[in-house]
Amino acid sequence: METQQLQVKIRKDTGSLKARKNRKSGLIPAILYGHKQENLKLLLNEKEFAKALDTEVKMVNLTWNGTEEIAIIKDIQFDTFGKKILHVDFVRIALTERVTTHVPIVLYGTSQGVKAGGILDHAMKEIEIECLPTEIPKNIRINISELAIGNTVHISDIELPANAKALGNPDAIVVSVHFAAEEKETPEELASEPEIISARKPEKEEEAENKD
Repeated sequence: METQQLQVKIRKDTGSLKARKNRKSGLIPAILYGHKQENLKLLLNEKEFAKALDTEVKMVNLTWNGTEEIAIIKDIQFDTFGKKILHVDFVRIALTERVTTHVPIVLYGTSQGVKAGGILDHAMKEIEIECLPTEIPKNIRINISELAIGNTVHISDIELPANAKALGNPDAIVVSVHFAAEEKETPEELASEPEIISARKPEKEEEAENKD
């Protein structure tokens, strides 16, 4: 697994007001924790961190004032629109110890079921796995070419790297193909239909009225 080097600064001031000021200056508040060591509050260069994310890196080498720490990106908090990074969590790791992390799931190929008019449901966009830090894959690729209507891929069906272990419910659905739902009239649509009043009364009703 590729390691990305990031130059960071130790963050001394705290509070939401200071955090907003740092973000306006192009600095992202972050925290480094784990391995029963003290938590360190950091500041990241927004542009440099964005470049690191573009490489789909998970493991980073944080450096400051002659100190280095190897860590993995544990969590990234975004704003409401999912564009601006608000905060980053890093966890210290040892290269010989297994870690847990989330890895994106990438689908490739064109499903037979989709060609036949079915709907592809990509229910799980990432999977949590356990492996050595040096063996964290950038993503997990799933070939859906043979996926027909009614077929489903579960976590237990995913082929992982040799020493990786999938976490979570093995029966959880990752991707499936199903029939397109038939459009049905809703109660509101039925109620909105105008009542049809016959311009001519039935003959039996006419006869009864004539008798009266």
